[in-house]
Amino acid sequence: TLMPRLTQSPNVVCNWQRHYSIIMTFKNRRNLTRQTFEIQKSSLKIDRRHILDSIEYEISYDLINNKKKIQTTINNNLLVGGFFFLVIGLATRIGSNEEVTIVFIFISIILSILAFIDRKKTITINTLDGNTIELFFKNRNKQNVIAFADQIISASNDYLLKKYSKIDRSLPIEPQLEGIQYLLNRDIITEEHYESLKNQLLGLDTKSSIGFGH
Repeated sequence: TLMPRLTQSPNVVCNWQRHYSIIMTFKNRRNLTRQTFEIQKSSLKIDRRHILDSIEYEISYDLINNKKKIQTTINNNLLVGGFFFLVIGLATRIGSNEEVTIVFIFISIILSILAFIDRKKTITINTLDGNTIELFFKNRNKQNVIAFADQIISASNDYLLKKYSKIDRSLPIEPQLEGIQYLLNRDIITEEHYESLKNQLLGLDTKSSIGFGH
């Protein structure tokens, strides 16, 4: 069955398609920057386009952290510009050029106000190679973007569970122990789940050794 659509908003488009596996396409933008995310079978594909440049790349689910951060920051470029014009305005005042001083101070005030109005609201997910997945949001589409960020984390966790939690006692034990330890270290499974998987692997559990049910 197809997964349900997320609620649509002016800055978010969600589209579910059937291929070999279900792929979720999510469009996200801020000012002149447009991003398209695709949740794929084993990776997240990102296509980011700006008026001056563009980049397209994939991030393996092995690298995606399962924690997200929501934050709001002011536009530092506009704030610095406002401070610059304020300094220039105060400097021109020394020369008794009041009209020029008023113009520069007015520009400084406008830029400072815009810096707070155009605050950057983002949801970021860190990756293990030191990069970040950054999604933009506004108040009206915040819940949509949060929901998609959770979908990224869920897809990554599910992929890693399928990859590392299968138990096969006919294969070497050590690599499988390292795999379930890896899941525990990444907070993908609990201590209880880890002990259950380890007991299955070591033959200490009478339950089926097919793998970890999730």
